[in-house]
Amino acid sequence: MNENKLQKPIASPYGHFTKANEIVNGMNLSGKLAVVTGGYTGIGLYTTKALTSAGARVIVLARDLARARRNLRGINNIEIEYFDLLKPDTIDAVADKVLKTGRPVHYLINSAGIINTPLTRDKRGYEYQFATNHLGHFQLTARLYPALKMANGARVIEVASRGHRFGSVLFDDVHFNRTEYNGMRAYAQSKSATALFAVKLDELAKKDKVRAFAVHPGPIPTSDLFAESLVGIKPPWVVSLIRLSAQVMRGLHVTELLNILRHPRIEDAFKTIEQGASTLVWCAVSSDLNDLGGVYCEDCNIAQAVSADSDEPYGVRPWAINPELATRLWKLSEELTGVTFRF
Repeated sequence: MNENKLQKPIASPYGHFTKANEIVNGMNLSGKLAVVTGGYTGIGLYTTKALTSAGARVIVLARDLARARRNLRGINNIEIEYFDLLKPDTIDAVADKVLKTGRPVHYLINSAGIINTPLTRDKRGYEYQFATNHLGHFQLTARLYPALKMANGARVIEVASRGHRFGSVLFDDVHFNRTEYNGMRAYAQSKSATALFAVKLDELAKKDKVRAFAVHPGPIPTSDLFAESLVGIKPPWVVSLIRLSAQVMRGLHVTELLNILRHPRIEDAFKTIEQGASTLVWCAVSSDLNDLGGVYCEDCNIAQAVSADSDEPYGVRPWAINPELATRLWKLSEELTGVTFRF
């Protein structure tokens, strides 16, 4: 497969255990505007906290407005807007609202996502994980593109995952109409798609000074992602119980305890949520990435490209950075969403 030639680590001063607030320490982001999907929970919340602490204004896009208001209470420089990645009309509505303000968007961080759900389809018949993790963000990015272009130097951050290693995009059956469904296989497909989206978006948008990056946050055992993935699928009490369990584990510092017990290699060590947010923030604001883009990043660095059959707990597999597959995915995404970019 033809791989992205830029997929090589650089001399980053940060690493696996860096926290999001360390990335922006000493920075002044006043006058910058960020849009963060899911910016009120998990790594999205710590991304919002880091950016606002450095003076940026953040528009948090949330499907649960009441929870967003609770989680973001006391944080300055934020706006909260409703949207749902599975409801195209809400994506268009929030994008139109942002565009009507006439403000440039300097950072678009597509953080919201779900993982390993039972086979579920939206009203279009689209498989939930592919529709949420990729198609919804494809549509949002397209709709906000005029504001990104206006920034004269914007970055789009796609949250991918090391889970992409379990398989590429099933181009002939992305919605598992014929293929036997497996939740993690569907998750892998959706995260391979987010990485490929960054490859193609960067290729097409860099002439407008819009650069795109895919990010693996890291293995985060106390993430709220597992609860958020079951909203609308499992009863509310089940979702609440999983949220509470994650909160209790964070309070007991389970991540740190697990790392002590496991004696893992650094690249396979578990991360706290704040550590998981660091690569998102680094890709958004780091000057080390000036004139770069279209790459897959982890541990606050450009990830190493590894072979398709690698069993290493790091790196990006060839199908997630292949330009030809990225072009094929772009065309499929336009067909499935009915959305095109205005370059």
